[in-house]
Amino acid sequence: MRRILVSAGGTAAVLTAAFVAASGLVPSASASGGYGVPSGTALKSVQDVTADQPGQVLDALDVHGTITVTAPDVTVKRSKFTGAGQDWAVRTAGSGSVHLEDATLTGDYSDAAISYHNWSATRIDLSGMSNDGGKVGNNVSITDSWIHDFTPASGAHSDGLQVVEDVGTIVIKNNKIDIGKAPGVNAAIFLSPDLGPENPSAGPISVDGNTLGGGGYTFYSVSGRDGAKLQDVSVTNNKFVKDAIFGPVYPTEFVAKNVSGNTYTDGTAVKMPA
Repeated sequence: MRRILVSAGGTAAVLTAAFVAASGLVPSASASGGYGVPSGTALKSVQDVTADQPGQVLDALDVHGTITVTAPDVTVKRSKFTGAGQDWAVRTAGSGSVHLEDATLTGDYSDAAISYHNWSATRIDLSGMSNDGGKVGNNVSITDSWIHDFTPASGAHSDGLQVVEDVGTIVIKNNKIDIGKAPGVNAAIFLSPDLGPENPSAGPISVDGNTLGGGGYTFYSVSGRDGAKLQDVSVTNNKFVKDAIFGPVYPTEFVAKNVSGNTYTDGTAVKMPA
């Protein structure tokens, strides 16, 4: 598989729309509802990219491989990702951190489209996932984005956003997350860190102002092993669509410190478990 290194410094540092247009490439399709790649953006086709320079900017790419971010403060914008069995579309490693904006991600990723620590996403359109949309580690925010219509692989339990470790500094705000009801969907948000004596808590985590739907249970949240609890979690002002297979919230418990203002889209209150 061909590997492309995009370095900071020189003309390769920023793959601009002007550069792509000069290559005679075809503009992207229109973004839907303000999410994803803006209409008319011409994209440069690439395979695998390693972002290894601090402050690097990757712009207007049509990615058919993966972007691995090993440097801090990387930006990936106005780019399209198409999964065909890769582990992920964008992943951080080591000291890497990345901001993803105005991007479109779709297709088959065996792990998740975005993973793991130190990433943020704004105005992304993420759909058709075969597994998870985003694996959420420490220092993650996803805002003003659309996550929808998953097509899980056989045997998958696909989550829109998944938190499964003792992590914190997480913001999930003002998104539309409805993964649908196809066989294999699990939850729009899966908040169930593997807490125990060695990992006694998680947070801060804020889930605020989202519209949530789909899945078996749209919001799945349970405590960890040996009674360990989430200590600093807020779930506030979210609107639930009445389209889950079983219900809006896993019924036996809901592990959050602050729970308020959660309703159905028609304004009626959603009953949260204790």
